[in-house]
Formats: sequence, C-alpha cells, structure tokens
Amino acid sequence: MRKFDVIVVGSGAGLEIASYAAEHNLSAALIEEGPLGGTCLNRGCIPSKMLIHAGDVAEIIKSSGKFGIKSKIEGIDFASIVKRVSDVVDTDSAGIEKAVRKSLNPILYKIRSKFIGPRQMQVGSEQIEADKVFIVGGSRPAIPAIPGLEDTPFLDSTKALRLTGQPKYLVIIGGGYIAAELAHFYGALGTKITILVRSDRMLDNEDDEIADWFTREFSKKYQILFNTEAETVSYRNNKFSIKLRGSSQILESDQLLVATGRVSNTDILDVKKTGVKMDKKGYIKVNEYLQTNVEGIWAFGDIIGILPFRHAANDQALFAIRNGFTDQKIAFDPFAIGHAIFSSPQIGGVGKTEQELKKERVKYKVGRAYLKDTGMGGALQEDGLAKVLSDEKRNILGVHIIGPDATILIHEAIVAMKANGTVNAVANSVYVHPALPEWLQNAFFDVK
Repeated sequence: MRKFDVIVVGSGAGLEIASYAAEHNLSAALIEEGPLGGTCLNRGCIPSKMLIHAGDVAEIIKSSGKFGIKSKIEGIDFASIVKRVSDVVDTDSAGIEKAVRKSLNPILYKIRSKFIGPRQMQVGSEQIEADKVFIVGGSRPAIPAIPGLEDTPFLDSTKALRLTGQPKYLVIIGGGYIAAELAHFYGALGTKITILVRSDRMLDNEDDEIADWFTREFSKKYQILFNTEAETVSYRNNKFSIKLRGSSQILESDQLLVATGRVSNTDILDVKKTGVKMDKKGYIKVNEYLQTNVEGIWAFGDIIGILPFRHAANDQALFAIRNGFTDQKIAFDPFAIGHAIFSSPQIGGVGKTEQELKKERVKYKVGRAYLKDTGMGGALQEDGLAKVLSDEKRNILGVHIIGPDATILIHEAIVAMKANGTVNAVANSVYVHPALPEWLQNAFFDVK
C-alpha cells in the first residue's frame, strides 16, 4: 500500500490543501474522478453565470422600448453561446490538470475511488493511505424517484449547461435557485418555460418577503404551476410527456430539466468505511474546526452540507489548512457569508431571515426600502426591495435584497457585518447621489 502524508479527495477547493502540502514538502495524493476544478468551474457557478449573462443581455434588448429605444433581436446562435462557455471552462480545467501533472506533487489519481478504511483508499488497482485526509468530494444533482424518469434523456443541472440546441419548450421540475437561474437563461433567449413547484412559491429558503416578491415577478414571465408534482414521465418521438399528480393534465415538451436539489457524494466515495459520522442525508458531520469524529480526517465544502457555495468552500479551505497542519486551531465562522441568485430579478442575501429570527424567538427590528422611491429607481424604471434585520442594539442580523444588481449590492452588507458594524455604520455613511447603493442605505435608515 502506497503511503502519502496527505490525501485530498476533490479538486475544487481541495486544490488549496494539495498545493499547501506540496509547498511544504509533504507528499500528497489528489483524487478526482472528473475534470479538475470541481463543480464550480466545470458544472456550476462559472459556466452557469457565463450563460446567464447572455440571457441578461437579451432581456435588456427586449426591454429597451421603455427607454424610447427601438431594438430587436435578429436571432439567437444558441450553439455558439454554449460552445464559447464550454471552451472557456474546458480550457481552464485542462490547464489546471496540466499544471498538477507537471508538478509531480501532488500525484493525481483521475479515477473513481473509494475508501476502504479510516485513511485508506482504493484507487483503481492501487491502494493508498495517509496520515491526514481531507474529504472535499462535493455533491451532485438529486434525482427524484418519478416513475419513467430514468428511462428518458432528461436534463440535470450539469447537462443543461452543455445543451447545444435551444429547446422551444422546456419544463422544469423544482423551485429552487437552480431552477430560477436556468429558467431565466433559457426563457430570456426565447424558450417557453413551465415550472413545476411542490409548494405555493419559489425559493423557499429565502426570506419570506423576498421569496414572495420573486415568485410574483417570475410568474409574470413564465408559467409556474404551484403545489404540483410530476406523477410519471415518458419520452417518445423526441417529446417528453409529464403527467401531473392528481390531474388528467399532461405536459409535452422538447426538454425536461430536473432541478430538485443536490445530494452528497459520500455514498459514491463509500465514506462509511472510514467510520466518519454522517447525518440522515449523507452529509459529513464536522466540528467547528472542520474535523470529523475520526482522527486525521477533515471535511469541508458541499459534502458537509453547510453553506454549499464555492466562496464558502474557499474560506473553509484556509481554516482546514490552519487546523490540519498547525498547532494554532481556529474555528470556522459561518457568520456573514452571503449568497446570490443570478436570475431576473436578482437576489442577494446574508445572515438570518425574518422567519428564522421568529423561530429562534429573537427580538428584532426591520428596515425596508423600495427601489422605485430612489433617483436611480426612476432611471432604471424598475422596482425592488431591500430589507435589513437588526437586534435591539442595532447589530445587523441579516440583509436581503431583490432587484437590479442585488448580487453586487449585498456585498456592502457582508462587509459591514463581517466588520461587526451596526446599522449606524451604513446609515451614517455619505453615499454618492443618486447611485444605486442609496437604495440599500435607505433600508438601513428605515430600521426603527
């Protein structure tokens, strides 16, 4: 059995660990079944946001009339849009692999591998072990057990980013952020969209007011069937047939996208062989130092089910390095790590939602501001909501924004929260007038 100082499972944020080990003359093995760079680069945030920007451009052109500008889209070269994005992603991933192989440390094992012991793995025909193991194996699309679905060429979030032909009609199962973003991309380019949502609104994980606002606005663009589930799915003559539960209605579409969440890759990696504890959903349990219950094994990223964002995993990697290789342990702090949804309208959020504060019986105050009431709102001819939650001492507990550039504006709140700033830190600042950030500042002003 070949012995390494460090084994890293996953080449997304896990690359930080492998690079640190190599730079400090520790032998490292890097395990990665797919293209290097992880979910974000190859099948997540990078390709999706590049594609979504094309949708943003199309939407701007379509809305130019309200500014007195007559314009139209002459055509959509869908294959070219997708090829450009795929080429960029594939080039970057290949570049990472070339650099790793050239360095000779870490040693890259580009093959599906499984654990066979606490710090031991079977990689192809070879067995390896290490004193330290970092499991950064990520997650994959969760596929519901809908009769007939597995026998059809349905799309998941990965395949939807590589589709070379634009569908005329796309049905989406799911009401989360992936459904929202991909509906915007395809819909803005002209695809007819129908979304099947199990609950009575989309984006249930967002603040209630934000989710309601988004659902209302998105319903103006696309057909959304609430409290609706697919009972069966079939595929014949290049058409999907989706029978709705409790109804005689059958939807027929060119493509079917299943966007019903994600599931941990711990089963594929056979993590149970390590003795590491997992929750009911298969996510690895870690303490505040990102350590598992098994000595010498750390885990972070999507596979632990906490803040499943690449920026969170990048941050966790720094803590994992400190806690795994030095005597100065520092607890990972999830406070003020925000998120964004790059749909239309956009959403940005950080901290607690109002429903979470109610459930936790925390006393709080609310400030709200509407984009339409600002100078820039008039220029953009758009509306949106900025919402601030604070405690009675005016410490910021959460900020939630829906509207133009919400994915950018939320960073002002993130910086303020991370710096232990209060509502006053933003409210008392002098903002450029009539810049868009005044809208967010007005929400801080409004905290009673």
